[in-house]
Order: sequence, then structure tokens, then C-alpha cells
Amino acid sequence: MIKKKNHKNKIVYNNYQFYEIAALTGFIEKQTTEGYSLCGAMGKFLDILKFCYAKTEVPKSYAIFRKHLDEEIDEKIENMKTGNGKIICQNNLYIIFENASSEVAEMKSEMVEKKRNILLGVPIKKSIAFVSMLFVISVISLVLKILLIEDGNLHFNLLNLGLYLALIITFLFYFIGDLHDIISGNGISIDGKIYFSSRTKFKDILFRIGDILKFGILLGSICISIVLLLNVKDVVIAINILRMWLIYCAISYTSRLRFQRSYISLLLIEVFLITLSFW
Repeated sequence: MIKKKNHKNKIVYNNYQFYEIAALTGFIEKQTTEGYSLCGAMGKFLDILKFCYAKTEVPKSYAIFRKHLDEEIDEKIENMKTGNGKIICQNNLYIIFENASSEVAEMKSEMVEKKRNILLGVPIKKSIAFVSMLFVISVISLVLKILLIEDGNLHFNLLNLGLYLALIITFLFYFIGDLHDIISGNGISIDGKIYFSSRTKFKDILFRIGDILKFGILLGSICISIVLLLNVKDVVIAINILRMWLIYCAISYTSRLRFQRSYISLLLIEVFLITLSFW
């Protein structure tokens, strides 16, 4: 989490993954013990959370639900929206209730939470196979790129190699954070799927570092690309830069929808960039 505070509110960048709804709920509830209540959110995936400060605020509990996961859950959400349930914020995908009524307490029942966590959980076997496949392709392609570093424009190839390595390293920060919490017992496995009930401090630090690196890669890539396009004399290099950004934007948009803003998109982008660069 990256936070920005003033005397009356706090803005938080939400880097919780879609399979960490239970952990995100715990984080939001923890803020109430410090006098901050959730009062808004921005982004399709609740990317930005806004907390309002009230010194006399008592601890509250919240219920976060993903819409269109299950007909029974959707029906209860609609009943709450027309009843006494207090909606803190909602968009096309998510809705957050403040636990101020018996209806919300019912929504947070063990059965509903278990169903939500299973539906949002990550399939263990499929995920291991998918990440392993991407990582093997990435390593093989990276070795080939190093061996062929002098084939073409050396300066441009070195910049690309730096980008590929940065994406892999950033992915590993996030991945190690998840792996650490699984080993620590924060990852809960149900019916072949895994979700996280809370976060350790170590994982939170790794995710913050990953966020900084991710934004640094994006900003640095934009600046370097602009400088190269303004000074390049080789049309082929200019075309390669534009193609790289086209691939990046297409894969980023697709993976954001498919993987719900998951960090797996970093490895996916790297694999597509490095494999398509051989063409």
C-alpha cells in the first residue's frame, strides 16, 4: 500500500490482488482503529481507496463483494441495496457495505464468505503450470537475447534487455511476497483454490517495492522511448519502438481484464515483448 495523508483524510493505492478480498477487508477494518473510515474508492478494481478521519470513530467492520460471481450473492446484494445496508462505495464490479445492520452481518456469514473466496481464489495447479510455462519461456528467450545481443543495434538491444530483466525482477518481488505468505500460513486452500486471509509485513514491503519498480519501469520506458524517437536516425529502430509500445498496451489492457490487475501481467508482458522481438 502507498499512502498519502493530510489532517482529514488518507489516500491509499490499493495493491491487494483479486484473491485477497479477505485480506483487504481486514486492512480496511484496521484503519478504523486508527480513526480512519473508508469513505470512497476509485477505479474499476478499487485501485484508490479514500479514508476520512474522525477522531471519535469507533471500529467498524466491512463486507466487500465482487458482483456477478454467484446468483445467490447477487440477489442478497440487491436486497441489501433496497434495504438497510449502508453502501460505502460501488462500481460495476465491486460493492462495499459497512457492517451496520443485521443484513450485512448475514452477508458476512461463513457460507457466503466461503463461496466468495472460492470463486475468487486462484486455481493452484493451473496457476503453477501457467507461471512455470511463462517463466521457462522467459528464461530461454532471455538467454537467446543475451547470445544475440550484438545482432542489430547494440544500444537498442541493451535497453530492451534491461527492460526484460526489470519486468522479471519486479514480478519476482510480488511472487516471493505471495510465496512467503503461503509458507507463513496466510494462504488458505479450499477445493483446489487458494486465497489470502491477511498479509504479513514482509509481503506488504515486497509489494510496495514492486509498485515502485512497476511505476519506475513505466515512467523510465516512456522517457527513454521519447528521447530515442526524437533522436533516432534509423527507421527500423523507430518502428520497433512503436511496435513495442503497441504490444505493451494491447497485452496490458487484455491482461488487466483477464487477470483483474494481477501482477502476473508483468511476466506476461515480458514474455510477449521478448518472444515477438525475434520476429
